[in-house]
Amino acid sequence: MTDVEIDADSTALLITDPQIDFLKPDSVVWDKVGETVEENAVVEKLVTLREAAREGDVPVIYSPHEYTDDEFESWEKLNTIDQIMFDTRMFDADGEGSDFVPELAPDDNTFVLSPHKQLSGFWSNDVQAQLRQRGIDTLVLAGMSANLCVESHLRDAVENGFEVVAVTDATAAAGHDALEAAHTNFGFIAHETATTEEVADRLATAGIEAEGVSTDGGHNESGPDESDEGFFSRLF
Repeated sequence: MTDVEIDADSTALLITDPQIDFLKPDSVVWDKVGETVEENAVVEKLVTLREAAREGDVPVIYSPHEYTDDEFESWEKLNTIDQIMFDTRMFDADGEGSDFVPELAPDDNTFVLSPHKQLSGFWSNDVQAQLRQRGIDTLVLAGMSANLCVESHLRDAVENGFEVVAVTDATAAAGHDALEAAHTNFGFIAHETATTEEVADRLATAGIEAEGVSTDGGHNESGPDESDEGFFSRLF
């Protein structure tokens, strides 16, 4: 597995569900996720990644989770994780649980997607449209929770043609078995797996590297006019 190229022109840091109901003791499911969130220092690592992305001019994208009163009351076809979230009113749009954790409040380098309703935003929010319109084809992926929303975003991103670096320690899950299962699948599905420490420096220098990349791949030695002429001669 080779390192994925991270540059500011085509890369985004995608963070799933950086919200109170996953990352703070006030969470309605803290009894399930709290242990691994604290062991992995997930909030601190997400802050590190976000600051590195900002330094490297890499945009940060949030894919949040949220449900309304109407959805809590009217949805009928609930799977196991849906049932847990609905029983606890997790990510209630009118409650504090759906708020972003204070340390990760959106700033001017953060774009917040519409809320996803299923595990993957590729099916239930605007993630793909927003990434494509911004010229993004590479993702550094982190957030919550590892074997659910992170893994689902990972699978759909890869199957839709994005290159993905999965950050293995900036995530957590409902127990060590679930986290280990996610790590196993990250290794099979992602184009690269890395720790926060390993990827933060690459994010922070992405802008510098992008400035040094030749738009013609470094092969244009004869000037723009000759290159353009050669390009059109191949078309017609």
